[in-house]
Amino acid sequence: MGISCENCGRENEDGFKFCLGCGSALNSPKKQAKQKEPVMNDCPECGTQVPDGFKFCGACGASLEDTGSASQSREATGKKRQVGAASPAESSGESLGELTVIRPDGTEGARIPVTKGGTQLGRDSDFEVLANDPFLAPKHAEIRHEGGGLKLESLDEVNGVFWRLRDDVELQNGDLLRIGQELLRFEMFSKVEPLNGTNGGQDAALPKGSPNPGIWARLALVSGPDLETRAFVISSDDVTIGRELGAILFRDDGFVSGKHARIYRDEGKVFLRDLGSSNGSYIRIRKKRSLSNGDLILMGQQLLRVTIG
Repeated sequence: MGISCENCGRENEDGFKFCLGCGSALNSPKKQAKQKEPVMNDCPECGTQVPDGFKFCGACGASLEDTGSASQSREATGKKRQVGAASPAESSGESLGELTVIRPDGTEGARIPVTKGGTQLGRDSDFEVLANDPFLAPKHAEIRHEGGGLKLESLDEVNGVFWRLRDDVELQNGDLLRIGQELLRFEMFSKVEPLNGTNGGQDAALPKGSPNPGIWARLALVSGPDLETRAFVISSDDVTIGRELGAILFRDDGFVSGKHARIYRDEGKVFLRDLGSSNGSYIRIRKKRSLSNGDLILMGQQLLRVTIG
């Protein structure tokens, strides 16, 4: 049995303290009164119905404050813009495809055209769905036509761009992973700085400690800039990550599947594999990545599907 939000009516999983739709505090099922149907308003930009009290449209990100004057202004000028449509500048150049915003409920939202002249993504872009995302940099990423295909380049050093796994990927020291709502850094144990800060110089004393049981890597839980709140050590050649089954568990994260992903070693290399999870496993691209039709990329709070052609 889920928990219905008293503010917007969205169903949330048991145990959630805040609504995934509007952020309102949730009451336990025993304390909930009979829910009223929420009052819905039309978004002035895209027409999507949005619960009363929301400040931004969940479909296109447009501001819902002072909608009356905004609508009148658009009607007076006759220049209302279709959400996701390209401006004349964006339309210049041969069309190579588009990015489609995937909403939290799995439905499709705004579309962003991809042209041969390149597509800039970020808060400073002309796409309203990106303009109101506080986790995006003004110039967050760019898609270019290179070598006969599309290349995605990350321009942001803070939150970066994540790509959803479609097959096994080789892990490098320092790679950042998104498993559910968890941000994890993969580190080879040999490259982790000792707690006492020594670098093991010729004259340095060996730090005391218990014998190493064979630990060769770890996953550090990243909670903020330069802040790691927990670490999971890896000593076997095959480790499963999940909510219910595995050596590394995130029991309180409803976005992590029972068996979500695995990290394994093969012929001296380390790989990450998604185990058919509902929400997928993501790896942060280091600088550039070639895009294929159907790829899913995560930037800020936006999940975007790539369509080529």
